[in-house]
Amino acid sequence: MVRAMSLIHDMSKKMRNHMERKANISVIGIHDRGEKTPEKIESKGTCTWDITDDGINVIKGDESRDESGEMVTTSFRISSSKIKMVRKGSFASVMVFEKGVDHVSTYNTPYGAMDMKVKTDILEVDGDENHLHAHVKYVLEMDGQVTSNSDIKIDIRA
Repeated sequence: MVRAMSLIHDMSKKMRNHMERKANISVIGIHDRGEKTPEKIESKGTCTWDITDDGINVIKGDESRDESGEMVTTSFRISSSKIKMVRKGSFASVMVFEKGVDHVSTYNTPYGAMDMKVKTDILEVDGDENHLHAHVKYVLEMDGQVTSNSDIKIDIRA
């Protein structure tokens, strides 16, 4: 944890002179919903990447089509101890990952809204000025029921 904070701080100092820049992003999610085989969802694309003066990595994904063909955008705010993921589209959500802290938000769908709770078990962030890697393991509950045990890896390269 201390190492990750130090790396993020060093990366932030190096990049303060940089403007928002284009990068490639890969997000791989493995979601175990209690079925025989966990579902793997992989998304690759381009994004813009900037680092705020206080060391927060701001990643804005370019608009793309999700697995159902809908247009979506996904953005991240990544620090050494917290990740906020915002997904906009017909299925919209805000998920906050922070080890040891349960975060509750709303999952909006064309069919209605559901409460969702994220319980983060593992959150790891590492990188330098040209590469950022984050790993999150979490439990997702919807309307009080566990719906998946998930493992997400986010990889960003300038």
